[in-house]
Amino acid sequence: MKKVIIFGTGGFAKIIYLYLQKDPAFNIIAFTANEQTIKEKTLDNLPIIPFESIEEKYSPDEYEMFIAVGYTDMNRKRAKFFKEAKDKGYKLISYIHPSNIINDGFQIGENCFIFENNVIQPFVKLEDNIIIWTGNVISHHTTIMSHCFIVSHVAIAGNTVIEPYCFIGINATIRNSIRIAKDCIIGAGTVILKNTNEKEVYTSKSTVKLDITSDMIKNI
Repeated sequence: MKKVIIFGTGGFAKIIYLYLQKDPAFNIIAFTANEQTIKEKTLDNLPIIPFESIEEKYSPDEYEMFIAVGYTDMNRKRAKFFKEAKDKGYKLISYIHPSNIINDGFQIGENCFIFENNVIQPFVKLEDNIIIWTGNVISHHTTIMSHCFIVSHVAIAGNTVIEPYCFIGINATIRNSIRIAKDCIIGAGTVILKNTNEKEVYTSKSTVKLDITSDMIKNI
């Protein structure tokens, strides 16, 4: 059983805690955050320890960590604390929910969290510090580079590369052999059919509201 400290005290950190505490592979010992942001001494009856001095109480030789920060500032806030924890000597855990379908040749780095019901085909590689929410399909020979965030019901076809610091929104679709460049936002419901350039933002057209009322439609 790994003894784990969760970095973060916000809503996302609380979700991570709920998942990890149900997994017998992990024993959650404490929370940590920057001292200036700490408002309470405990969270769910666990101590909140200032990150600046965390290694004095919980040595990286004995304890591991998870950086539970969302996609703020294009994932750079999470990346910053990832680096600072590594600089302190901590190993960062990764978590894969047991409902996921993981095929052969899968590689995963540190501080990755894969929520429920994803299908990951053969020879997929995840680098470090990647969050993958529920119900996605990640096809064969795809590489997702560090510090990315993928929401739900995203379809990524084979031989795709997603470069660092990308955000992929709900229900996005990415064609095979596409390269999503660094710092891109792929918005909800978008369809990507060609390579992107750095820092591009993609969005789908809004849903059309018809000038009729629902009681005018007899067959649906």
